[in-house]
Amino acid sequence: LRTEPPFSQWRYVTFDDLEVVGVAKRQPMDILALADNLVIDEVQKVPEFLSYVKIAVDTDPSRRFILSGSSHLLLMKSVSESLAGRATYYVLLPFTLQELKRDLSQEPGWLSEPEKKQACPFKETLQRLLLKGFLPPVYLLTGRDEPFRWWQGYVSTYLERDLRDIAQINYLPDFRRLMVLLSHRTGQILQISSLARDLGLPQTTLSRYIHLLEVSGLLIRLPSFTRNRAKRLLKSPKVYFLDPGLSAYLMGYSREEELSLKEYSYLFENLVFLNLYHWAQVLRGKLYYFRTYGGREKEVDFVLEVKNRVYGIEVKYKDTVDVSDAETLRFFRDVTPGFKKGFVFYKGNDVIPLGRDILALPWWYL
Repeated sequence: LRTEPPFSQWRYVTFDDLEVVGVAKRQPMDILALADNLVIDEVQKVPEFLSYVKIAVDTDPSRRFILSGSSHLLLMKSVSESLAGRATYYVLLPFTLQELKRDLSQEPGWLSEPEKKQACPFKETLQRLLLKGFLPPVYLLTGRDEPFRWWQGYVSTYLERDLRDIAQINYLPDFRRLMVLLSHRTGQILQISSLARDLGLPQTTLSRYIHLLEVSGLLIRLPSFTRNRAKRLLKSPKVYFLDPGLSAYLMGYSREEELSLKEYSYLFENLVFLNLYHWAQVLRGKLYYFRTYGGREKEVDFVLEVKNRVYGIEVKYKDTVDVSDAETLRFFRDVTPGFKKGFVFYKGNDVIPLGRDILALPWWYL
């Protein structure tokens, strides 16, 4: 926003500057008078300022503002109410695999041409990428232990500064314990009562903490897909941290050899989630998971719905797959109107047919 046109020509202000924050609180119109077009960073630090932005836009609709922040502004009540009908929102995610391949297509190749051969473009191992993460500053690090130290500073800054910008937390160690516990349950059903019991916290407090993680943009709830002919469907959401590198750090791991196969499978699923979550936004679709309950449960890790077309996606942290790995996708295909294709993303190198409208694809096809 500071260096790329056209915004590099706009006046830039950040509420990281305490002096600027003081002016924004005492004399907000002085900030608005700086220029017709303004970039205001870390706007969540002074939420009351947004009511003055609203007045400015209503008074002169030709004025333009870029409001950025380290929180999910749409989930902040003060923001969504102040700017209702006046703002367009963009969520900036960590790097996706397609971005890292320098492919700027507006549709994923695995949907349009899934059988087109692709060589793996990544020099680092999958395990290294999962441990490091995909936020731009950490992805670009090259030292073996640098990512762990970076995440250490990131979480400390979040707890000690960013979190305090949006809420009052009585005891930060409890909040951090929740983050650690959720990292070990990434991709699992969110069970508030179980988490509250394990942490020794009231359910109301726990629900508030989880909401704060969502507002901060660190945690995302994945809803259940319920529009098909299967009976007895689970409806509670699953939860994922936004970046597998954050999950790995909270689990306490800094080197590839420290993780078990099970833990790598959690992080691999987290990586697939990040990329599918990105595509759901780009394609204006919706992302879900699917799970039945009550004897012989069937679960599909992800369901992507785009323009009434439904895609089922399974994740397998293994080098080879066969038709048995697509069993739940075949069930899902047969009970879901609008089913288009099913995919199994795995660690191997080949595109493998696993049944009618179902393919296994290497992970870097994402």
